[in-house]
Amino acid sequence: MRRLILLTTFVVFVASGYTQTLYDRLSQLPDVAIVEQIAGGQFLEKYVVMFRQLRDPIGHPHDTATFLQRVIIGHRSTDSVVVLHTHGYNAADHSKRITVQDELAEILNCNNIFIEHRYFGESCPADTNWNEVTTANAAYDMHRIITALKTIYPKKWISTGGSKDGITSTLLSMYYPDDIDIAVPYVAPFCLTTTDRRIIPFLQQVGTPEKRGRIRNYQLEAWRRREVLEPRVEHYADSLGMRFTVPFEMIYDYCLLDYDFGIWMRGISEDSIPLTDASDDEFFRHFIKYANPDMFDRAHMQHQTYYVQSAKELGNYAYDFTPFAYLLSSATLHSQADYLTPLYLPEGDWDFSYTDATRRRVMDFLRTTNCHMMFIYGGTDAWTAFAIDDPDSASLANPEHVRKYVLPDGCHYTKIRQFDEKTQAEILDTLHQWLRH
Repeated sequence: MRRLILLTTFVVFVASGYTQTLYDRLSQLPDVAIVEQIAGGQFLEKYVVMFRQLRDPIGHPHDTATFLQRVIIGHRSTDSVVVLHTHGYNAADHSKRITVQDELAEILNCNNIFIEHRYFGESCPADTNWNEVTTANAAYDMHRIITALKTIYPKKWISTGGSKDGITSTLLSMYYPDDIDIAVPYVAPFCLTTTDRRIIPFLQQVGTPEKRGRIRNYQLEAWRRREVLEPRVEHYADSLGMRFTVPFEMIYDYCLLDYDFGIWMRGISEDSIPLTDASDDEFFRHFIKYANPDMFDRAHMQHQTYYVQSAKELGNYAYDFTPFAYLLSSATLHSQADYLTPLYLPEGDWDFSYTDATRRRVMDFLRTTNCHMMFIYGGTDAWTAFAIDDPDSASLANPEHVRKYVLPDGCHYTKIRQFDEKTQAEILDTLHQWLRH
């Protein structure tokens, strides 16, 4: 009888190893602090997992201080590909909206994992130390999570993401080229400085002369109507509790300086732009919709970590003051060389000096990499001014490993499925080839 009991116990124990749930497997991963199952939507199962991460693993690797980093896992099968969304921002939408999935995960009908970037959303330490916000630390965060999850998902991994997320995807491959099999960054810009002037000639020729003229006329007319419009915009900002660290006249100026960039980035129709004889009310409504001062609001600045990274490593775009100099406030004119500091950067005794070391390393990586990289851009997206070089140019040593596709009229929300059928087929054939590699 005793042998029967022992044998039964052994059988149950062995069987339980084969029926272990995904929840159990996630809970047992190193440095996992919390696992929460949420509504799966189109996925078989979906989880929010909090990983314990070192606060400054590259800068101070012996410091044991930690924070929790949020990961959302959309699970279909441990035997299928993983599409990894390498966030450069907050990943909240991907945990709250159960229908969210990346285009590639939908096309490939595979797992979709989202890693929130450090210092965004719920992936923030209890106190702020901006020195910990580096591309090297962020890539190390993702490397540790990928290493852990590959014990559950051993098949091919594709990293992806749009805009800053696309930059993060590229940087992950640069720092840890063996972590990812394929990278597909969408609309990823790579600026040369904190005021990269390549945007100026780009905006001078993008789209049609008629649309460029209509944008310029709106800007000029909004400045001419400053006495009427600026108080209304300021009252709107006050009513929402916005806070600024510069005079509001400077905020008004930068809203209009940024206006053309935003119109081309979003792909806004020319017909949406008021003509110069439109009423003050029309001008105001359009201003609030497309030149809103909330991007400078210190009380609710959700993307401040991005601006810290821009100032230190990633760079940003310049503004062309020349056509509007006679309309700008003196405070705005004096800020041209360093607008990030007064408008966006955290207050306090922090060193946000820019270094181009990361930018140079990215360029060298793209020139020489053996990683499979596919870049997707929109032809009229303002951020495309900072796209990678064409793969067939002399700057890339291994063009067969790096592909670039530009949707002629595409904006910052460009997707593969917006290309013509022939180009879509070429893109997907290449991806399937790389997956078989």
